[in-house]
Amino acid sequence: MKLGIWCDFGTTLEPTEGIGVFVANLVETLANQPNIQEILLVAKAGEEHKLETLQRNNTSQSRPTKSAPIRIVGNPKPHFVIRKLWKVLRRTERKHLYPTFGPSLNQKKSWWCSPFVRFLDGCVTRGKRQWLDSVDLWLLPYVGLDHPFSQPTVVVLHDLVTVHFPESTRPSKLTFFKRLVSQVTDRATIVACMSEFILKNDLLGTLGLDKNRTAMLRPAIPRDFDAANQTPDQPTALTLTPSLLAHGITPQKYLLYPASFRSYKNHALLVDALHALSQESSDELRSLQVLFTGGSELPADLENKINALGVADRIKLPGRVTRSELESLYRNAYATVVPSLYEQGSFPLMESLHFGCPILSSDIPSLREQLQAMGSSALFFDPRSVQSLVQSLRELSYDRQGKLEEQLSGFRAMQARTWDDVAKEWCVVFDRALTTQSPLR
Repeated sequence: MKLGIWCDFGTTLEPTEGIGVFVANLVETLANQPNIQEILLVAKAGEEHKLETLQRNNTSQSRPTKSAPIRIVGNPKPHFVIRKLWKVLRRTERKHLYPTFGPSLNQKKSWWCSPFVRFLDGCVTRGKRQWLDSVDLWLLPYVGLDHPFSQPTVVVLHDLVTVHFPESTRPSKLTFFKRLVSQVTDRATIVACMSEFILKNDLLGTLGLDKNRTAMLRPAIPRDFDAANQTPDQPTALTLTPSLLAHGITPQKYLLYPASFRSYKNHALLVDALHALSQESSDELRSLQVLFTGGSELPADLENKINALGVADRIKLPGRVTRSELESLYRNAYATVVPSLYEQGSFPLMESLHFGCPILSSDIPSLREQLQAMGSSALFFDPRSVQSLVQSLRELSYDRQGKLEEQLSGFRAMQARTWDDVAKEWCVVFDRALTTQSPLR
């Protein structure tokens, strides 16, 4: 099978961030599967270089000689006038077809719009039909893509967190997103996710998808931290770089939370906990810092809270970091804390343990599911309770090394699942999609 993977979502998914980490780990192992003949990666035109590391890794001498070739193409934008008109008509069509979540209600409602949309679909895809039609199947790693496809599509829906936590999204933008999700999932051959909780709660529950059109495939531990990718002048990941130390970060004295600033990520809980720790009798807990890598600019409400509580000097903001810098942050952290209110899963929890750093996890169903193999060694806390997080930190501080050893013992059970296992399961889903009658487009 020739597989296409769409990586252009306004900007190109990078192998070092977010969904791009999932794509990178999957691509490298899919290329070794016997039924994958070729992989085509679609980048935003002009950003093809962002995916070149995947191509280089695939052709390195350490790779199997029979790896499927990886090809990269840039996705060009059509003329502004065509693109603008096309978007307006596509949105109008969605407004009539998908006023709510779920399958389209009445396709006859858009009879006046569809012929024009189909004509403009052809204009939008003109000039790229050669590579669009060169694959048998498209994998869409994110649901937010408005693009016509003639081949079967497997869409990854990571979660519907913006629907469950709408306060940080403008109502008009949220309505647009809901209609787009409805259209993409309604027309997809298979909709996949990576958590049993998300499957039941979002795909089958919120969206009401037919279970026969869904799939759940768990990921494995990210394997893209590769010391061989570091240049000779880079310091080892064991030590913090001068640029990181310049932010006043004290090794072994900070709680790490590598996440973008979004309301459901719940950064505010760590700020409140930092203030509460000031009252602790333990010098170890009182001296802790908090480090956020979500960016160098804080949201206004979070900045106001930090200033009101007087903990600004203990909040460290190095901004976005490279994967090698993130590795050094894991290795030097007191603990990694993930207080999220809603997630399909957390790569940082697995990455942290991989580099010998203990973890504290939000007690939500999907993260319980992810860390199930760790048993009682996992430290969970109520993500809406400051005292619950503080108590978990106390428990860690009583015997940090002992708790870390317990967690690493449980983590070894998680390591039994590899990305090769994941790739084989995805290939089964791809085969299903190729033999399934796709919905009308």
